[in-house]
Amino acid sequence: MAKPVSPSIVQAFYQAYASRNAERIAPLVADHVKWTIVGPSQIFPFCGEHRGKAAVMKLFTDIFPKTIQFRQMEPEVMVIDGDRAATFIKVTGYLHNSARVITYHCGQFIRFEDDKVVCFRSIIDSFDAAEQALGHHIDPMHEPARHLPIDPNGTIVAI
Repeated sequence: MAKPVSPSIVQAFYQAYASRNAERIAPLVADHVKWTIVGPSQIFPFCGEHRGKAAVMKLFTDIFPKTIQFRQMEPEVMVIDGDRAATFIKVTGYLHNSARVITYHCGQFIRFEDDKVVCFRSIIDSFDAAEQALGHHIDPMHEPARHLPIDPNGTIVAI
């Protein structure tokens, strides 16, 4: 049976996560972590799967700072059960490429081993967030698919 994670470790993780400070979050992330953020990577480059601590630290040192300035994270629900934690969070920030303020909800599911995150899964209310990022309502029934210019690293060249 997996060792239960203490509420204080979960709280420390979320305080570090909210700070977006790589030095604060690094001690709480396992070397073999699998970090997944489900959402439109063409609009939010931080979405996708990131394997290993180095890839996750790059999120905090490079990708997040170039994409979005987080202003507030409000956990609305948090449940801790054994070695896992689940939260429903309201996130507010502004996008660097447009300076648009966006607010969206996400669910996060985390598994801990030896007081470190080994699996992080976040699911963004991506339709709402994408509409805010693009600055207009998306009508999936009438709006044609748009091919975005993407560089070899998978980053949008221009919106």
